[in-house]
Amino acid sequence: MRHLKIVPLLLIFLFIAKVSTAQEKNYRFHKVFFYSFTKYIDWPQEKKKGDFIIAVMGESAITPLLKEMAEIKKVGERNIKVVQLDKVNAGDFYHILFIPSEQNQNFGAIKTALNNQPCLLVTESEGMARNGAMINFKDVNGKLRFEVNTQKLESSGLKMSQELTRFGEEIN
Repeated sequence: MRHLKIVPLLLIFLFIAKVSTAQEKNYRFHKVFFYSFTKYIDWPQEKKKGDFIIAVMGESAITPLLKEMAEIKKVGERNIKVVQLDKVNAGDFYHILFIPSEQNQNFGAIKTALNNQPCLLVTESEGMARNGAMINFKDVNGKLRFEVNTQKLESSGLKMSQELTRFGEEIN
């Protein structure tokens, strides 16, 4: 009888472990896309000095994965630096800023603080590309895809290779 009580608990644990692994795997694909963005998006000349900075708003499971990538990859000859933020201040600069869905309530303030700087603003929630994000990850039939807001991207001074639009859905 005691064993019958343990079986449901074991099944619940295995389900939770599988969900956690699935979420981590999902972010592992994000990591690949992030590195691809460094190749297919061109920043203004004055932003091509020093470390290439990828910022993550708040705590996210993607942060350690991006740090792992930064240890082995470079953007040209530049090192990649990954930082976690609690707030974005006016005048701060990041090459890429990722806003996880848990931070959507801060999106308006972040856009205002960035003030059309050449910072690639990346999100992961429905409708965010139409709301001003430059790239928005989305799930399509269990596969990771992304939307690209080309108008917002170009108005901030970033230039995108046509290769990127082949892989993502263009939103205007």
